[in-house]
Amino acid sequence: MLYKLLDLNQEAFGLKIPTPRNLRPYNQEQMQLFPPSVQSLIEADDLCMLVNDVVKTLDLSCLYKKVATEGNPAYHPAMMLKIYFYAYARGIFSSRRIALALKENIAFIFLAAWQKPNFRTISDFRKNNLKELGLLFAQIVQLCRQLGMVKLGHIAIDGTKIKANASEASTYDRERIEKEIKRWLEHAEAIDQQEDALYGADKTGDELPEDIRDPEKRIKKLKELKKQLDSGSSEKINKTDPDAVFMKTTNGIKTSYNAQAAVDAAHQVIVAADVTNDAADVEQLLPMVEQTEENTSEKVKECSADSGYSSGENIKAMLKREIDAYIPDREYQAWQRGKPVGDFDKESFVYDQRRDCYICVEGEELHFSHLQKRKKKEPLRIYRGKNCHACRFFGLCTNSKSGRSISRHPYEKELRQMRRKLDSESGKAIYGKRKYTVEPPFGHIKSIMGFTGFQLRGKQKVTGEFKLVSIAHNLRKIWLYLKASGSNLSEMCPAPGC
Repeated sequence: MLYKLLDLNQEAFGLKIPTPRNLRPYNQEQMQLFPPSVQSLIEADDLCMLVNDVVKTLDLSCLYKKVATEGNPAYHPAMMLKIYFYAYARGIFSSRRIALALKENIAFIFLAAWQKPNFRTISDFRKNNLKELGLLFAQIVQLCRQLGMVKLGHIAIDGTKIKANASEASTYDRERIEKEIKRWLEHAEAIDQQEDALYGADKTGDELPEDIRDPEKRIKKLKELKKQLDSGSSEKINKTDPDAVFMKTTNGIKTSYNAQAAVDAAHQVIVAADVTNDAADVEQLLPMVEQTEENTSEKVKECSADSGYSSGENIKAMLKREIDAYIPDREYQAWQRGKPVGDFDKESFVYDQRRDCYICVEGEELHFSHLQKRKKKEPLRIYRGKNCHACRFFGLCTNSKSGRSISRHPYEKELRQMRRKLDSESGKAIYGKRKYTVEPPFGHIKSIMGFTGFQLRGKQKVTGEFKLVSIAHNLRKIWLYLKASGSNLSEMCPAPGC
């Protein structure tokens, strides 16, 4: 009706605008005798077509066996996977936004075949199939291997901090928990007194109103948080997502998770993915190597990681597995970045293996003093000088009246061998692969796909979600690879489940 009113106004004021003749016919009410299929409206090399073809190759038995035999028919798992894979690949992570896209976006309409599950159904499918997403991730890694995109000539491992679905304001320490419990107990007591004044002191607890039950629920939750805090090693815990912890990110200290990825150097395909709530990376090296070998059914031959993964235990484990590893320790990396070593650095002391002592630049000996314990690691051997206070370099070498101390790592030999390997020309070239292998996928996930925070809560759930993100990344890699080669998936991998 609006356009008719505007048309009348134009005629009344003599403003009727003539329509140019050299225009293509345009009639929104035009009917077609044979309406086109939805697929005919999409380019053959569109990302949604690749997603459609990839899902056809997957073994979905892990999803089929979960379909209930009674009740309303369930949406087809293949359809739900397609819309989730495509949504994440296009940077759409909210179930509500996916539900809206199923009504408005032609690619989503094609993948769903005009079906429109509501946002709750979409959300539940993701939440209820997190374990299965891990199995499907491994299948897609195998698909990349079949396509020749995964060579396992070199893999690089790294981690990135991703924001948890939890507010920093909901993070509690022991002191804050005690204060909150006290505050809610006082609040509940005040309400009790009000109820006694209104209804009498003999009122039964069976009729407690919601405003009293709510404080009791809050107090119970706070006590559960305190119990979790007491049983763990962390000083703080988040009420919204107790598994998330404060971590240092590029945007400051945030409640986060540490997402881990192993990436193949050939085409930046993520071959292993996991999530931990440990801010340190050192314990994740071996699990990522093991998952890579499991997902690819091949042995890792060459591997690189930054200093966060360095430990004597890890280097020895790589040697035992016959993996050619390139992992600098923190001190070595600091020297490489130009940090001054100084005349009295540990490297200036000579170790006498026969006598088990260090000799300083003045010829004085530092003998074994004690073992320094380390959590989950072998202890360090500490060596200390006795006459340092009388040395002409006292105050420069050390200010300690007890004398200069030197720590010797139980895997000192392996660490020194690693440094020599990294110093070689071939070692520098191989370690240099790390930057352009593992860092670009994280940049792609965060900047291009826009995944900067988890939608789900809890370590198990965010792990499943990161597998879904990694699937989306790999699907985009397959799409670009096939476009560059001028091939399609059916030509290069025609058999279902290949």
